[in-house]
Amino acid sequence: MSRLWRQVLHDLFVTLAYLGAILAAPQGAFAWGREGHQIIVIVAEHYMRPKTATRMQELFGPESPEEASVWADEYRHDHPATSPWHYINVPLADSKIDLARECANGDCVIARTEQFLAILKDPSAIKDAKAQALKFVIYFVGDLHQPLHDEDNGDKGGNTRQVIFNGHPDNLHWVWDTGLLEHINRNPAAFAAELESRITPQDQAEWQGGAARIG
Repeated sequence: MSRLWRQVLHDLFVTLAYLGAILAAPQGAFAWGREGHQIIVIVAEHYMRPKTATRMQELFGPESPEEASVWADEYRHDHPATSPWHYINVPLADSKIDLARECANGDCVIARTEQFLAILKDPSAIKDAKAQALKFVIYFVGDLHQPLHDEDNGDKGGNTRQVIFNGHPDNLHWVWDTGLLEHINRNPAAFAAELESRITPQDQAEWQGGAARIG
């Protein structure tokens, strides 16, 4: 893999991870439904180096990054076997991940993210394979920063935990994934602009160095 591609992948991954962490911050507690993934990529576009944005668009072709950011979820509807790729159920009481237990056969979000990153780094991989891999990576970085995609408290990541939200019964996972953002009732572009207003020069310096500390 060329030095340029290594830099492009580093920039993209760190950018997406940083913004996912912002969404996961306690003071934010935002959602990760369709709109949440679009928000991440909208803001990420504004902070990418030009060469990173150019390489990304070369892979996507006429498809916009916002459209590409939700492709993995749409793909899952017709390919249900990919559903386990979007999460890892680490017991809430555990202090570390046991991949042999939580990620059998590599079917979890951590292993699949690494797999698709490897495709992006592979100089022999064809363009279509790289484009699909990048769509998965963009989506999975968002999933990795949704707490209920990473832990389990005996409730399937909150899916069987019933709550009352905005006066209506639903499950905790849906509320965190989608309900909160729908309740705020802002479109992705407006929400992205608000997040950008919170990013300080210090944040950017840490981000460019590969750090994402959220207080």
